[in-house]
Amino acid sequence: MPEQIVTDAVDFNVNGNSCNGYFARPSGEGKYPGVVVIQEWWGLDDHIKDITERLARLGFAAIAPDLYHGYVTAEPDEARKLAMALEYETAAKEIDAAADWLLSQDISLGSKVGCVGFCMGGGLVLTTAIRNERVGAAVVYYGGLPNPPESLRGIQAPVLGFFGEDESERATQLEQILASSDKQVEVHIYEGASHGFYNDSNPRGFNLTASYDAWPRTVRFLIDSLGC
Repeated sequence: MPEQIVTDAVDFNVNGNSCNGYFARPSGEGKYPGVVVIQEWWGLDDHIKDITERLARLGFAAIAPDLYHGYVTAEPDEARKLAMALEYETAAKEIDAAADWLLSQDISLGSKVGCVGFCMGGGLVLTTAIRNERVGAAVVYYGGLPNPPESLRGIQAPVLGFFGEDESERATQLEQILASSDKQVEVHIYEGASHGFYNDSNPRGFNLTASYDAWPRTVRFLIDSLGC
């Protein structure tokens, strides 16, 4: 796997407007499967950028669209305000445009992208997979379900979900709806872990055991689902 990567702030078109994102890819020549990384409610912070880079070091081309357009916070109250103010229709267009931009690059391998999202971004992964047929793999880290939850039946991509034990009801509902619709779904609930367990920039919520189990599963799932 490549260790050397290239990172860049990129701009892409969204219905005549410009949106930016953080892009990372292996430095070598070649074609790489694409992954869209969707932020937590904190914004496009260093943690999300680091995840984008981790994927690049494993052989993916990854982009994280900046859904808050430059706003980042570490304060829960401010994050809640930013998440509540987010225009989801606009965010959906920006996520789709980021995927289109990624697939249009010469280094892109295949005709579909993976989507990986955390917290708020986990829920956005699900709604993206419902509407966008170019999603070939959906990975949800402790994300909320769409309203109504039954709209999940429209997902065509395989889904992999990770939840702490405090969200076991939500995780079970996700699994049951998709399984009852003959969708490919795999859900893991980690005892002793809670919402946000993969965020290693938050030592109070980070759970090492759950994170070390979830990440290799994520990478294998993306490889298998995207056919790379």
